[in-house]
Amino acid sequence: LTHGVFIYDGWIVAKLNGSTERICPVGEITLRGQHNVENVLAATACALWTGMAPSAIRRGIAAFRGVAHRIERVHDDRGVVYYNDSKGTNVDSTIKALESFTEPVVLIAGGKGKGQDFTPLAEAARGRVRRAVLIGQDRDRIRAALEAVEIPVETADSMDDAVRRAREAARVGDVVLLSPACASFDMFRNFEHRGDVFKSVVRSLVG
Repeated sequence: LTHGVFIYDGWIVAKLNGSTERICPVGEITLRGQHNVENVLAATACALWTGMAPSAIRRGIAAFRGVAHRIERVHDDRGVVYYNDSKGTNVDSTIKALESFTEPVVLIAGGKGKGQDFTPLAEAARGRVRRAVLIGQDRDRIRAALEAVEIPVETADSMDDAVRRAREAARVGDVVLLSPACASFDMFRNFEHRGDVFKSVVRSLVG
């Protein structure tokens, strides 16, 4: 590689104009998920191209806490961490969210499924999801896919009910993740509204 930004020996490394410079340890990236590491590499390349100093880039990487509704850390309650990924409006997005965690996940999902096949979601959830709490119009279709791979499932009639059920199911060290794999319009104005309701319920229950 003659030019580019990449990971080597646990560091983000830039090779530009014949010189190589370490930018920061990968561990300073606060965002979850391999896709976000790739986003940081791309952003680093752009920043270097515009002339930003590596030290400033490192400070920016360490300080950036992500974007609302995209694997957004909401609250830590007695060893259970709640994440809002309401922007996960399709199966592929929710699979990426699940792959971001090594911890067991209690998944809140469901909504308007847009005719998707939920089998790939079930395969990604196998071994990662301890329990799923499903809401919305297509919850029964998601339930069938998850139960086919022996993931325990319950259903809820509201976000408040879903968060309460997820909290009851979660154990110390677990993640409670809202990543619906569906559109929001059956129950909410948009994905932002759905995520805001989730955050409000979490904070009212555990804050």
